[in-house]
Amino acid sequence: MFLLIHYYSTFPIFKMANPISYPDSRIVETSYGKIQGRKLIHEGEKQCEGFQGIPFAKPPVGALRFKRNIIQKPEAPERWEGVKETKKFGPRAIVGSYDGWDLEYDAGTPSEDCLYLNVFSPCWKAPQGGFPVMVWIHGGAFEVGDPMAYGDVNICENIVKRDVVFITIHYRVGYLGFFTTGDAACPGNAGLWDQVAALKWINENVAAFGGDKSNITVLGQSAGSVSVDMLHLSPHSTNLFHKRICMSGTVDSRWVVNKNMPIVCKAKAARLGVTEYGSNEEMLEKLRAIPAEKFGIMNMNREKEPDVDLETVTFLDGDFFPEPFDVLRAKATPKPLMIGVNNEEGLLCFMGKKPTTEAEVDEVITWAIHDAKDKQKLFDELKSLYFEGGLPEDKDVHDPVYLYTFKHNNPAIFGAVGTLLPLQDATHSTEMFYLFHKGLFGNPPLTDDDKYIMDLFTTTCTHFAKFGNPNGASNHGTDLPVQWKPLDSESHTRNFVFIADKPHMQEQFFEGRPARFAEIVKKHRAS
Repeated sequence: MFLLIHYYSTFPIFKMANPISYPDSRIVETSYGKIQGRKLIHEGEKQCEGFQGIPFAKPPVGALRFKRNIIQKPEAPERWEGVKETKKFGPRAIVGSYDGWDLEYDAGTPSEDCLYLNVFSPCWKAPQGGFPVMVWIHGGAFEVGDPMAYGDVNICENIVKRDVVFITIHYRVGYLGFFTTGDAACPGNAGLWDQVAALKWINENVAAFGGDKSNITVLGQSAGSVSVDMLHLSPHSTNLFHKRICMSGTVDSRWVVNKNMPIVCKAKAARLGVTEYGSNEEMLEKLRAIPAEKFGIMNMNREKEPDVDLETVTFLDGDFFPEPFDVLRAKATPKPLMIGVNNEEGLLCFMGKKPTTEAEVDEVITWAIHDAKDKQKLFDELKSLYFEGGLPEDKDVHDPVYLYTFKHNNPAIFGAVGTLLPLQDATHSTEMFYLFHKGLFGNPPLTDDDKYIMDLFTTTCTHFAKFGNPNGASNHGTDLPVQWKPLDSESHTRNFVFIADKPHMQEQFFEGRPARFAEIVKKHRAS
């Protein structure tokens, strides 16, 4: 069910812009050659351009499949002569098909050659230093997803018009993005290295689009949000951006790392017919001869470890993550953080279920216990204390951290899928509709409350990108209905509540339940 949700989250609800419907953009010279896109908004004072399908790395095909160049990881793109047309999205990553659902749509056929990015920029004069830059990393559980699902013209209308350059990036997912042998033959995390390569390209080239390379905010949702946190922690990327927005995910999400990924990957190789080899290098050579589409995760009833939610996730490779997460977090370059969740975040994962019986509650709790020394003890303690509160008091907050809870919900954005939910409330992915003006399951007309929340949420995100403060430029005042206060040593859990009738600050985060949950899980975690 979890993968089905992420499949739906990648399916575009409205059609991409027609390539022949828009006038040409200006010509921009990048480090690798000249490009020309389209003027996606070509009327009025605030016109916007889109440059789509810009290569930021050499296609990871042939001998480059499962190979990481020691210096560049992956390799830089080849230069080109003349002016390259960048007027449509590049191919999306290989994800396969799900139980007969064909994933081909307007965005094009999946391809192993998928390392492209898309720049949406203002046409008006930039401020001194350039426009703030926002870089979006899509979600999809590291198994599916693409930037096309978030649109283009709508990004210009809802975000770029607020005086920012907005960039969406592609990266490899599934086995092509996270295959690992657990050693130097294929250390893994290629999808994360793709993100690093995109950030390096952005640092090198964004000024040509009017962007300020000294003011880059990386934001994402779900696995994209986890990626933002990982990019902050890794010494290879922590200095490539300056602010971060995490929507529904961090490295502390229990599903994001699997220490047994080498075993999972060798099992995949065996399912592809690669069973006889003398070394990991020989196995990889045989895998490079297999068509790329065979590496898609092909159906819901896929083979995986019993206690693992997802088939392909990140791996502690000793390179992208040279030390444990807590050590890396202490060493990472400090940067402001805006982070939050929806009011009923996990609701979307339980379509068709309503945990009212003891057996159903047991199933929900079981999701949290696979990484424990004694699963039964953890299970028993969670079950007996599931609704108890508790706040962490063991450390101060040093970097500016702005925490939110998203409570506004219009059931229409979930369409028919909403009828399968146990109850109607803001859940995983809800807030994206109010940033992109684009839903995952439906794109209904906006109510007055929707318009208000869309403006409020997008204002806070773009304010944060500009100033490191969702309130706006002032350190004391606010452009919001109420001042959004960051966390401090006196309050680890205060949060801004996005709700239409009265946005407000509240001191406790879900009455302390998440903190107590985290304490219990940490106590039982396997070493």
